[in-house]
Amino acid sequence: MARFTNLHDAGRALAAHLRARIAPALADITAAPPIENPATQGEAIRISLLWVTPQPTHRNDPWYLAEDGQRRAPPLSLSAYFVVTAYGNSPAGEPVQAINRLGQALQVIETAPDIALPIPAAPNIDPVPGSGRMSVTLVPVAADLMEKIFTPLQMRHRPWALVELGPVQLERLHAPLPPPDLVAPGGVRLAGPAPLARPAITALHPAPLGAGRRLRLDSAQAASATALRIGAEVLVFADAPGPGQIARPDSLGRIFATYPAAGATGAVDVALIGPDGASDPHPVSITAGLAALDAPTDPLATGADLVLTGAGLAATQRVFLWPARGIRSPLEVIDLAPTTATAGQVTLARALLDAAGLRAIPHLVALRISQNRFTPAVLLEVAP
Repeated sequence: MARFTNLHDAGRALAAHLRARIAPALADITAAPPIENPATQGEAIRISLLWVTPQPTHRNDPWYLAEDGQRRAPPLSLSAYFVVTAYGNSPAGEPVQAINRLGQALQVIETAPDIALPIPAAPNIDPVPGSGRMSVTLVPVAADLMEKIFTPLQMRHRPWALVELGPVQLERLHAPLPPPDLVAPGGVRLAGPAPLARPAITALHPAPLGAGRRLRLDSAQAASATALRIGAEVLVFADAPGPGQIARPDSLGRIFATYPAAGATGAVDVALIGPDGASDPHPVSITAGLAALDAPTDPLATGADLVLTGAGLAATQRVFLWPARGIRSPLEVIDLAPTTATAGQVTLARALLDAAGLRAIPHLVALRISQNRFTPAVLLEVAP
């Protein structure tokens, strides 16, 4: 949309647009009334405003916030109709060049219908103020419309065309309104329902879990959790845990808890309990009498041997480690014989792990007890 402070500048913009593009060049292109006697005029083009009409799609435009922060009335949006008349007679008095020049003007209108504002000064072109962009369109004309145009003008016929120019916008005379308050007095107060921040369990190791063994939970939004429920067992979080209590989640959301040796076995649900509700249940199976590992509580330190605790580990034949993210190559699986193995502890020398290519990434660890028996895997973090 093109915005002006003077409606006459819309016609001047079209005149400058034609003057810059008609070839061969024609200097006498002006926004002015038609020439009374075309026979006495040399080659020229006149652009004359006939009428304007409001654009119906902009009748209800709202007030807008200007760059200075004030609220201003929407501009008056118009379509302006201009008659383009051409002049130029041959020595015999025929309007040969008038028709030619009109055709050249129509070529420009159809080839380059968009007019960008403002138009800067150039040779034979005066500057035209304004902003934005408007389009010029050739209007189909019937015989009755031609009579309605030329009869009121009371002038001789000459080569002409009717064009529509728009959108043309003029500022309204309403005084601007003050800017709205950016912040309500006293500041912004938000009220109403707030989203619940229930804790969530993202991972559990090992699964299945041996009775009397330590498990590890990875959690989210668990800082306000009050207890951990494993089946019928409820373990309360405490800063200094006592009987029936466990340490609160650490900064990474890790939770360690030992399931009672006399607790119920079979399928149970694990859930975190918080003030805004419990987490979604995480199913796990509790076993008894089978070889099982405790979830390691600390990362494997640099240069330290791997020590795994649990129950029923004396018959351990092999120790398997593989990346927790998943196996991308068979070479990532580490398969070693234990250095020592007792009922409650298996040790693997660090030299063997380094020789096998242990990397400082989280690994899953499982023990092979016999040909077809393995312990559930536990998560082991490896310090860099």
